Amino acid sequence: KGCCIMEKKTPNQIIINHDIMRYKKNKWAQVLAILGLVFNCLYFMLLYAYTDEHFRTITIGFSVILTLIVLLTVFLSSENVKNYNKTYCIVLFVVAAFQILRIFGYPLYGLNHKILTAGYFGFYPTPDQSWVEFIILLVYLLASAACLIGAGVIGIIQSVRLQKHIKKVESGEVDITAVVKAMEAEDEANAVAAKTAAEEALKETEEKITASGNGEV
Repeated sequence: KGCCIMEKKTPNQIIINHDIMRYKKNKWAQVLAILGLVFNCLYFMLLYAYTDEHFRTITIGFSVILTLIVLLTVFLSSENVKNYNKTYCIVLFVVAAFQILRIFGYPLYGLNHKILTAGYFGFYPTPDQSWVEFIILLVYLLASAACLIGAGVIGIIQSVRLQKHIKKVESGEVDITAVVKAMEAEDEANAVAAKTAAEEALKETEEKITASGNGEV
């Protein structure tokens, strides 16, 4: 009363939902992967804004190349997890681990040397306030990793469900045509039950009005 109770799906409804996956893309996994890509872009936009001489080394060149590889890899993975490809879910886990490892690279290096003072957000921290932008870099990398892990987990779960369903259909264990007919019969039975319940409720109301003797207009 006052709260919504979710209806439990019947076995036939579950089978139909799994069959729909054959024609429907795994958009949640794709969206999370793209979101992880966005956080990665925010990360390198801030990181490459630093002009300190410590960042002007050949190492930053390798960092740029790695960033481009990450961008391309995540984008390619987002397109494949959308199509229930488990292999690219593993790729997303690897990239997520790499994003976490990056924390111990330039972000921690910049914090230890007190050179994270880009003023990218209009606030220009002093060297002693480098921890402010370190936290921002940290949040971007962790958020990117979390989104990629989420995309990988959802991708694997959905892929396993779809593969199991396809095997059952191909082996003849599940007959989609029979399931559809059974669902139609269930819907018809539910409609009849609902109509009967409505008629009984109406009849009960009329009897109460008659019994109370309140029939005045």
